[in-house]
Amino acid sequence: MNIIFKEINDNQKIVIAAVDETVDDLFEKTATDLTEKELINYKQIKNENRKKEWLGIRLLLKQTLKKYIEIKYNSSGNPDIDGDYYISITHSKNIIGLNLSKHKIVGIDAEIISPKIIPTAHKFITEEEIKQFDEKEKLKKIYLNWCAKETLYKMKQHGGFDFKKNFKIYDADLYSKGTIKTQILINNTIEEHFLSYRFINYHDEEILIIWY
Repeated sequence: MNIIFKEINDNQKIVIAAVDETVDDLFEKTATDLTEKELINYKQIKNENRKKEWLGIRLLLKQTLKKYIEIKYNSSGNPDIDGDYYISITHSKNIIGLNLSKHKIVGIDAEIISPKIIPTAHKFITEEEIKQFDEKEKLKKIYLNWCAKETLYKMKQHGGFDFKKNFKIYDADLYSKGTIKTQILINNTIEEHFLSYRFINYHDEEILIIWY
């Protein structure tokens, strides 16, 4: 497992890794730590990529905290761990990541940038917003919106959100790293959050990471 980005301090740990191991290698590194319930859940996974994600994120968590902690899921499918930390996880192909904090609910999303997202952008960004994007930055800004809204969704820890109606991402100039202003609009209330973002290159791919 190759760590490609990390930002760690006393209050928060953000770690992104590329999973280069085989499923068998990952299982060998985690099998003795998995609980009986986890082993049962793992055996139900049929897809090889999903197995890599599932095992990889548990190995990454163990390496980050220097001990193994079982990842559990609430009724909405959000991850949870015992102890002092809030947790959020992400995966995109062989890229996995986690965000841990002792003091706040967290969210994270990492995506490998690809033009394949363009035909589906209308599902989470309005046509008016897309028209405002500079053509040279269009793809990155689409991903910025998608990753930011995924991060907000994970922060709320329950479903029922319309990505176009309930989540607003303010347009801004793009840099290799920075912060973006966002809002969650629901039940006549407005929550304002500033999310951090970073573009990184790994091999021949560009990856966007957004977290709170």
